[in-house]
Amino acid sequence: MESTVHTLWLLASATLLVLTVTGIALFYGGMVRKKNVMNTMALPFAALALASIAWGLVTNLTGLGRDMESSIGQAAIGPLWSAYHGIMAAIALALVAGGIVERLRFSFFLLFGLCWIGAVYVPLAWWIWGNGWLASLGCLDFAGGAVIHISAGVSALVLALVVGPRRGYGRIDMMPNHLPLSFCGAGLMWVGWFGFTGAAVSAPMTTVTGAFVAIHLSAVTAALSWAAAEWLQRDKPTALGAVSGAVAGLVAVSPAAAYVSPASALVIGLGAGSLCYMVVNYVKLILGYDDSLDVFGMHGVAGTWGMIATGLFASTEVNAAGNDGLFFGYPYQFFVQVVAVCAAWALAGGGSWLLLKGLMWFVDPRAGDEAETMGLDLHQHGEKGYTG
Repeated sequence: MESTVHTLWLLASATLLVLTVTGIALFYGGMVRKKNVMNTMALPFAALALASIAWGLVTNLTGLGRDMESSIGQAAIGPLWSAYHGIMAAIALALVAGGIVERLRFSFFLLFGLCWIGAVYVPLAWWIWGNGWLASLGCLDFAGGAVIHISAGVSALVLALVVGPRRGYGRIDMMPNHLPLSFCGAGLMWVGWFGFTGAAVSAPMTTVTGAFVAIHLSAVTAALSWAAAEWLQRDKPTALGAVSGAVAGLVAVSPAAAYVSPASALVIGLGAGSLCYMVVNYVKLILGYDDSLDVFGMHGVAGTWGMIATGLFASTEVNAAGNDGLFFGYPYQFFVQVVAVCAAWALAGGGSWLLLKGLMWFVDPRAGDEAETMGLDLHQHGEKGYTG
């Protein structure tokens, strides 16, 4: 009976993760100019197809899939477990695209994405979720704070820096085309995020429900803290700011969700909203990089904070399968989490830079000035998102 419950919940969780990809497409699609909306929304769906296949191929060749399947002790759901993690890989790749939209050649994204899954995502997943060295050290990353969000955020920043800003960035209007679309996308991401609790498939259902509550509490707190910071700095809170904060809260609690109490989840969300607000609205402007949809500012920063916060707030009273963090008398866990953060930054940053530089010898990542002026919808796909 317990095995059936776990299987059913994993099926539901995988479905929710696909909903997360849909949410990313809508969230991103509403924030670009209308001439690029279809191209921007196509990238996450391309990532879903590409990463799902690439994950299966690479993990079967490397043995990572067998390592992760054996860790749950339920061979019957091994193929489903592999498919579930393939969707998680797709979410990471979909996020990477957000840092470089409105100037990226679609064919280049497909080529880069395939290489990135094999060279960056899979090794990091093996280090933490397989039998890798970070797993041996005792690193805690429940649902991808490092594997998904640091890897995506840092990689997106590298692409944005190497490829360069959009044509006219900082000089012409690049306002979102449809904020209600982004608002709906964020809502779908919020619902879909509960699918990450499927990572606890072999754990008691009390762990699953605890992670579910932590995810929700972190999101609502981060939404309020971002809105509060915006209210204090700009006199008016925005709907986009609130939902951006919620996404930051979802990201930050991802590594910690199964290991922290509801009170700790509130603190994690509070830190995520305020930190990401500062990076997106001030650090980005000071440094001048064009991370189109703030993938680094939200996912890279929140993922880093979440991994560190796990080392602070994790408690064996919440989950005996985890470890106590620094605030519960175990400084070593904090040290391990910091090591994992540094390793994820190094692999994502260095790996993405090398991949990008190597591929640029054969394919130009930019669609070109004509394409950026015309819009990537027409130039890359021969269609328009809006005909009026």
